[in-house]
Amino acid sequence: MSHNPDVSPAFSQLGDSLVQAAESQRLLFHDVTIFVRDEGLRFTNRRLERNGEAMEKMQNCQGLPGLIGVQQEWLRGFVEDYLAQQMRLAGALRGIAHNVVASATETASENIDRMQQEGPQVAEVAGQQMEQMAQETQQVNTYVQQTQH
Repeated sequence: MSHNPDVSPAFSQLGDSLVQAAESQRLLFHDVTIFVRDEGLRFTNRRLERNGEAMEKMQNCQGLPGLIGVQQEWLRGFVEDYLAQQMRLAGALRGIAHNVVASATETASENIDRMQQEGPQVAEVAGQQMEQMAQETQQVNTYVQQTQH
């Protein structure tokens, strides 16, 4: 069976699309990892700052009511920081998810367009190759029959 070069560009473009998609996913993973790391550091630094403030206030508070007030203030700050962090992460992940969906939709659309344009050509080449294989098989069968007689 002979190799038909007409099919190569279609498969090459499909391979290029897959490589491009893999690279996009790698970059996305890298960006998400850096973002999550930076956000984690930001949150930790903020909490360390608030903890330091609470420790300072505890040293200067008056009696049990003052200590309870410092503790309640620290707890309120913790909840506020935690909720703010969750909102930041959720917003960023929503943005990332939107970008991923938009990118995937665009890539799929490009691939569908390419397949629609090149599909008939690929089908024609495949049909020719199947026809050629059938002819070669018929020739082999004819040869075998002739040598058996």
